[in-house]
Amino acid sequence: MEIDRTIGKILQGYQPACVVITANELKIFDELKQPVTSKQVAKNRNLDPEACERLLNALTSLEIITKENNYYHLPQASQEFLVTGGSHSMQQWINLSADLYPIWGQLAKFIKSGILIKSIMEMLGSDPHKMRAFTDAMHDKALKATWMIAREVPIGDAKNMLDIGGGPGTYALEWCKLHTHLKATVFDIPPVLEVAKNYIEKYKLDERVDIKPGNFHKDDLGESQYDLILMANILHMYDADMGKFLVTKAVKALQKNGRIVLHGFCTDEDQTGPLDDTLFSINIGMLTEGGRAHPVHEKINWLKEAGVSNIRYFRVDAMPTGVITGILN
Repeated sequence: MEIDRTIGKILQGYQPACVVITANELKIFDELKQPVTSKQVAKNRNLDPEACERLLNALTSLEIITKENNYYHLPQASQEFLVTGGSHSMQQWINLSADLYPIWGQLAKFIKSGILIKSIMEMLGSDPHKMRAFTDAMHDKALKATWMIAREVPIGDAKNMLDIGGGPGTYALEWCKLHTHLKATVFDIPPVLEVAKNYIEKYKLDERVDIKPGNFHKDDLGESQYDLILMANILHMYDADMGKFLVTKAVKALQKNGRIVLHGFCTDEDQTGPLDDTLFSINIGMLTEGGRAHPVHEKINWLKEAGVSNIRYFRVDAMPTGVITGILN
């Protein structure tokens, strides 16, 4: 592909995202459970008819919806991801992407100064509804990864799991659902654990999954207490020094011959790929003090220095892709 076409394609990259974000915001997908005309959608959602038709045509071009005889329809397979109440709804995740859009508009400011644009806790912490939406989005996003990691790693060998910074407890809940002998503790800050309680009740696993409120930086995790410890979507929130400290602290809570699993964004050694991870490294830099998608070899070294061996690194077809796991000597 010629360079001008490559650059042109990149420059249009934000436009499809805006189409999906707008359709989600206006609840248009909810109108497309059955074939319907653009005029009907516009009337039901109180939209301009011509502008609504343009949006629906764009969604059709993106192959998200279908159009036949001037009737638009969201295929059944996609409804679970895009309509309100869908079993794998991505609505909250799309809303989060919309919140990040103005942050990316200030990328030049970040590159010039190296200073975060807006704290992620500032974005979420003052608004309980946004905190709930973010935590729900993390659950929806994590589901696919939990299943893929469980196929690659012998989770079933463990009996007592600690899910550090576990958010809604997705990994703990899904793995306990898969392995009936496994018990788990979800460790996170109190506001997030309020959401986790709801998910534990929803899964009907309150006898095997409990919660432990605390601050990962300050509070004790125990010593030689668990045979499986998970750190998912955490380490890229911090700089290398803090990342190493947190991994070392987590390993101390691991029993001998216990397993630790790190799941998150991480770049290859030269830090130029994968693309999703390099872009995320910019994204998290604008939202945290020192956060980045740490190179894989850096995380592996943290584990080795903490006494972990039999280390394996692989990627899954989920978001994020990077997984590193090992056993404490």
